[in-house]
Amino acid sequence: MDLQDETQVAYVFISHNLAVVELIADEVLVMYLGKVVEQADKRELFATPRHPYTRALLASTPRIDKAARQTRQVLSGELPSPLNPPSGCAFHKRCPYVVERCKVEVPLLRVPGDRKTIGLVACHRAEEIA
Repeated sequence: MDLQDETQVAYVFISHNLAVVELIADEVLVMYLGKVVEQADKRELFATPRHPYTRALLASTPRIDKAARQTRQVLSGELPSPLNPPSGCAFHKRCPYVVERCKVEVPLLRVPGDRKTIGLVACHRAEEIA
């Protein structure tokens, strides 16, 4: 981080450890089966995740601060094969908010219609579940 401050260089940091991501990132992309499902400023994403997968990831991240802890969300079902992803939203087989539209229509990465965020999300129900 000191080197970045000194040289003003940008870098891509890839990790499954969201606690580390929260410490070093400015912008965060969350991916599921190789597709971006959410992108936002770090503070926004960690405070108000919009995609169900992001919510589940953050709920599973250990927190020292009791006030920051979330109820763990256990995802049911098996992770689909990236070689043969399901139709519609790739997350629909594990999503607790799934509706018929999710099974047939791939959600586009977009600014949610409620405009409560400046990030992007690929979820048909982002406004309802935020």
